[in-house]
Amino acid sequence: MSRRQLRGSRRISKSKNRRLEHAKILIVAEGRTTEPQYFEKFSALIRAKAVRVVSVKSVGIGRDPLRVVSEAKRIREVEKKGGDPFDSTWCVVDVDEHTNLEQACIEARRSRIAMAISSPCFEIWLLWHFENRTAWIDSEVLSRILRKYGFSGKNMPDKFPYDKYQMAMTRASQCENLKVEHAPPNPHSSVPDLISALLSVHGTGHDGAAPSGACG
Repeated sequence: MSRRQLRGSRRISKSKNRRLEHAKILIVAEGRTTEPQYFEKFSALIRAKAVRVVSVKSVGIGRDPLRVVSEAKRIREVEKKGGDPFDSTWCVVDVDEHTNLEQACIEARRSRIAMAISSPCFEIWLLWHFENRTAWIDSEVLSRILRKYGFSGKNMPDKFPYDKYQMAMTRASQCENLKVEHAPPNPHSSVPDLISALLSVHGTGHDGAAPSGACG
């Protein structure tokens, strides 16, 4: 009997848009602090508001998109061999000055791993919880703006408005459309795709569809 059977999970739908009573999602981020803290707190928020539980594992391993994808594959395989596989796997990376982002995207696609890419960095997604921004911005300016909202260093502020995610998604949608996955415009983020996937699996009433990139 697998660990998932022991903790009482069971598949409850055979529909095309399959939902799980308990979904196990792996999120591997290049940031060691900000991204894991954000997704752990966000998963706690949607657990508190819905019947089904989404179990999110966030792992920060340092800034290298190709290594992030490799680590996601490794962790996914370990869990699969242990009899308790992840239902979907995501990598959260920044554009920044990475030279191997295109390679990472190719490998992720080949491995059926979804990518949530932010330009210039993940913090643009955080800023959209507070204010709109559609003009070009660099990481340093972004960091300075976030300081007025309680950010200091890489830790998430205690009073961050995680419940403003729908407003953040709306603001993200107002930016220039994505044409090439590994070269998004500035600013841009596909983190809303990951948020939609979490909400869709969780059944929390957001009307955005889960992205086709959400592969296990």
